[in-house]
Amino acid sequence: MPERVNAPEPDEARAFRRPMGVGAVRYVRTTAGLTGFAVCPRCRGNLEREYQTFCDRCGQRLDWTGFARAVVLLPR
Repeated sequence: MPERVNAPEPDEARAFRRPMGVGAVRYVRTTAGLTGFAVCPRCRGNLEREYQTFCDRCGQRLDWTGFARAVVLLPR
């Protein structure tokens, strides 16, 4: 069997390794009132936990340094 050679990854695959800043919080109505979820900058999905290293849906690496200045998205 031939030995596997590490080929360079395409730019799209490497993009997930570069951290993207989390800059939005989406509030949704629940039976308990309004609940806020951080928003993934790549797939725009709600993140289940704050300060997780990667998005659990798309795998994007996350950067939380600017989260204190996040944009607030309220329900309509």
